[in-house]
Amino acid sequence: MFIEYSEEQTMLRDSAEKYLRDNYSFENRQATVKESAGFNADQWQTFADLGWLAMTFQEDAGGFGGGALETMILCEQFGKYLVLEPYLESVVLVGGLIEVGGQTAIREQYLSGLIAGQLQGALAYLEEGSVGDPLQVQMRAESSAGGFLLSGKKTVVLNGPEADFFLVTARTEATDQSSGQGISLFVLDKNAIGLSRKNYKTYDGRSACELELNNVSVGPDAVLGEVGDAYELALPVFHRAVVAVCAEAVGAMDALMAATVDYTKQRKQFGQPLSSFQVLRHRMADMYMEIELTRSLLMATAWKLDNSAPDAAQCVSALKAKMGKAGRFVSHNAIQLHGGIGTTDEFNVGHYFKRLAAISVMFGSRDSHLSRYNQL
Repeated sequence: MFIEYSEEQTMLRDSAEKYLRDNYSFENRQATVKESAGFNADQWQTFADLGWLAMTFQEDAGGFGGGALETMILCEQFGKYLVLEPYLESVVLVGGLIEVGGQTAIREQYLSGLIAGQLQGALAYLEEGSVGDPLQVQMRAESSAGGFLLSGKKTVVLNGPEADFFLVTARTEATDQSSGQGISLFVLDKNAIGLSRKNYKTYDGRSACELELNNVSVGPDAVLGEVGDAYELALPVFHRAVVAVCAEAVGAMDALMAATVDYTKQRKQFGQPLSSFQVLRHRMADMYMEIELTRSLLMATAWKLDNSAPDAAQCVSALKAKMGKAGRFVSHNAIQLHGGIGTTDEFNVGHYFKRLAAISVMFGSRDSHLSRYNQL
């Protein structure tokens, strides 16, 4: 398969790389991590002004009609610069779900605000012990007075502290806990009565929260899509989200590779630069091969999603499994070749390591996707 970027896609890649190189230094990123807010509001507004937040929405929703390839191109640059802003959480996931499943009133209420950078959203679907599996939903939604009462807990709600509203999964039917049937998706305002949250920072410097719902009342118009069909509704959005995080991982691995090569050229041992030792050169060649193999599968998967290929879902799981292996190999070798300095907070290598570790378990572990690949 040969995939060549269009002129517009090439411009997107080059302009994103130039902007982030000039305006998103590692030092500024670390200063943002130490703030209570999970991201820089000025940067987020600039992303909106550049059209990045509107890029992948359809034109009738106020977007530019981009697809998985455009998402991949942008997220790869985000990975290179360890971007904290919640593009995945608020745009790819929440915006994508509202676009495909929201009633007209919900789309009008939220989409324009998301695209303009004025609203933030967060998806609450993980529960304790789920290990990234969206099917493991124990939260209940009981019918009540024409609406529903939601009760239960959600964990690791990324971008939750900054969210103006949440999309929450709950079971509306008493079905098998491993089944996709009977799961519904609800829109909740952050100030809903009975909703409480506990905010914290994640391992890789992002913001997240724990949600607890105690008989939170919602009307029937708060349901995205059809009652009980949230899994089928969300599946294509999750596929694009996997492409997004894997693209971010490829960008992070590229940055690690460049940093490692540069360091081994400067660091000397026995009067010679580390890059002169053949065994270390072979190891860096292996790192490069892992990155390029992942990049090839990433591009093929994005193309298949955009063209509705019959094996697109299988490629998504293959990609996530491959990314888990490659991310671990590249990040571990980068740390080893840098030595102790690679683990310090002041050096960016350790932060790429943490982000790759976090991405490896998002939307399912390597083992879960290998199992899904075999099933498909």
